[in-house]
Parts: sequence; C-alpha cells; structure tokens
Amino acid sequence: MKKKYEEILETVVKTFLETHEPISSAMLKGRLPFDIAPATIRYYFNKMVERGELAQLHKSSGRIPTERTMKMYWRKHLRNFEVICSAMENLVEKAQEEELYILLKPLKENELKAIERVAGKYLILIFDSDEYVIRYHTQMESFLKDLIGYDINEIKQIARDVGMNSLYHKMRAKNDEEITAINTEVIIKVAGQESNWGKRYVRSFLEGDVVEQLTPGLHFDPLLPKGFMALSTEAVIDDRRTKMLCIGAIDHDFTKIFSSRKEA
Repeated sequence: MKKKYEEILETVVKTFLETHEPISSAMLKGRLPFDIAPATIRYYFNKMVERGELAQLHKSSGRIPTERTMKMYWRKHLRNFEVICSAMENLVEKAQEEELYILLKPLKENELKAIERVAGKYLILIFDSDEYVIRYHTQMESFLKDLIGYDINEIKQIARDVGMNSLYHKMRAKNDEEITAINTEVIIKVAGQESNWGKRYVRSFLEGDVVEQLTPGLHFDPLLPKGFMALSTEAVIDDRRTKMLCIGAIDHDFTKIFSSRKEA
C-alpha cells in the first residue's frame, strides 16, 4: 500500500508539472502504471489532503501538490547530478519555456601564484588566468603574500571585507564580464511581486554574486520568496565546464534545462 501511495503522489506531481492544472482522479487513472478505480484514487487524494501533501482549491476541483510536496519531490530528483547541455541555444530555449532565470560562470583554476613589485610603486598579482595591478604598500604586499595559493573568488571576498576597494572593483569588473545571465526579466518579476525580498536580495542575483556564494544543491526560502527554488550545480555547456545557478517557481520543471543527467 505504501508503494502505491507513493506512486500516486509522484504521478500527481509529474502530471502537474506537465499540465499546471488541478489533477482529477480520471486524469490520473490513465497515467498510473497499474489499474485502479477512480473512487480508490479519490480515497488516496483525501488522505494526501489530510496529510498536507495535496491541496484542493475548490470542492469540485482536482488536487494540486503543496509547496512541501514539491520540495520533497525536488530533493529526491535533483541531487547528485551534472547538467549536460550540448548547446547554449538549447538551454536558453528551455529556460524561456519554463520561465527560469539562469546564471552561468565558467569554471577554471585561477589561484594566486605570485606577487611582483614593480619599481617600488606597484604590485602585480599573478593568477593562473589573470593579472591585477595595484599601488604598492609594504603592509599590503605582506598581506597579499599570505594569500598565495588562494582562489581568486576567495581573494575577491577578502578584498571586499578588508576594504581593498581598488582590487575588489577590478576583480568585480572581470567577474561581470565572465557571467552570462539568461531570462533576467524572471528575477525582476519576482522582485516586483515580493518587494521586501527584492530590496534585500535582487541586486546580488542580477549582478551574479550569488552564483559564487551558494553551495551546490537546492535552496528555498528564506533565500528566495516562498514558492520559488534555486538549483546550484556544475554544468557542461558548449563543452565548457560551468557553474550554473537556476532560479524559478517551485512548480516549474527544472529537469527540462538539461538533456541528460549524470548520477553521482
């Protein structure tokens, strides 16, 4: 009975993601992998409503998954995987179809390798892939030498925290060049609907800082307004390894953004 119960609930979620309509017992019957009477389905529906797994908006309407159920579904299906999309244009198309906001940043080794002093006036910070020039200061040179071996994102965060504004803004400008944003209007719309959230968070989402800050996995409220979800993961886009952050309504189908999934 437990297996049948779980199968029915899972099928309700999958059907809702596809149709975005309340699910009736008649609609669900044809989608289940076993034969079951509509009356029995309605019995399960009632149990699921009692447990807070489904909701019924009107007495005569079908059922829809609750936010709690959607969170459980995505935690089960969106974990330990790698997104593989053969072309950027495919990703853009699917993101627009499901109204998802996506941030992409190339993954590359970029550690601080050395500090060079030039004519007693400047310091050159040499990374794997970049170089930055700042004014020389004895204490600054000593401080930065202690950061050799750190990743550029760690150093950028440290530069902001300790007030090294010139270095931070140079790194930030380079960072902005590398980030690709898809469907910006989605996150602007969310900020417009949830003004308190927008005032606090939307800038970091629009400027791309959040793509570096979030740990891999799923993120819900309070980082995002209730009813929304963020997926932070690695991806391969146009044969390039990329860090990806995908944001959208929890009842939209995030699985459409990838053509295949590689389980860990």
